[in-house]
Amino acid sequence: MFYEGTEKRLLLATKEVNLLALDELFWQTLVTHSGAEILSCIENTDIKAYLLSESSLFVWKNKLLLITCGNTQLVKAALFLQQALTKETISTLIFQRHQALKPECQSSNFEQDNLLLKRYFNGHQQHWNDKYQGDLFVFGECSDKTIITQNIYMFHGLQSDFSCSLQNKHVPKEQILSAIKIDDFFEGLTIDHFSFKPKGYSLNAIRDQDYLTIHLTPEKLSTYISIESSYSDQDCAAFITHLKQLFLPSREKRMHFQTASNNLKIDIF
Repeated sequence: MFYEGTEKRLLLATKEVNLLALDELFWQTLVTHSGAEILSCIENTDIKAYLLSESSLFVWKNKLLLITCGNTQLVKAALFLQQALTKETISTLIFQRHQALKPECQSSNFEQDNLLLKRYFNGHQQHWNDKYQGDLFVFGECSDKTIITQNIYMFHGLQSDFSCSLQNKHVPKEQILSAIKIDDFFEGLTIDHFSFKPKGYSLNAIRDQDYLTIHLTPEKLSTYISIESSYSDQDCAAFITHLKQLFLPSREKRMHFQTASNNLKIDIF
């Protein structure tokens, strides 16, 4: 069985709208438009973190980050936000699609999504074709205040004994969390996690305004784990080294986000 673990991402920043004040029905409707559903939520005074059936949603006072995988249609969530919040209150919209393992299995491609977004936003398209391909639709401001993500780590072809055990049977979330040992590397995290049946695992972790999320797809045809965070590469280094030893990926990439002169730059390592 094949499952597309590669993520799609939507970042949106607002002006004059307090996103944390919106009710739960709003977020349920948003996630439904993308083709996923909300499983649970954790929060503090700065951020809400929703664990989804297909990845995660993070909400701050003036921005949100919606991450989906599988055969979700994230562009529909973007169009819902354009109607619900109105374009005048949206200062930034960044729609991102990574290189899918099987793009022919997706409901749409980036070019089709890009055409839909251009009907409502005067944005521009960016493409990177380095060690890892992908596309962006960018509208509005790109600053350090808007772009909260610092790094995404992507491990493919997981080969360890622990990875094989996740392929062969459902493993309780407590057992996976114990192996990941995230609390050994970060202090003060509030954690929410879920072990899917028959396979798969997701974790959200927050502290103050920072977030970290993990999504694991152990299917034999597409073993993959992603770790995305607002923490710096230096802060994540020991944890990432531990995960490499735990999962033994055959291929790995790091995507680093930075801004300069109101432009978004993505480096692939």
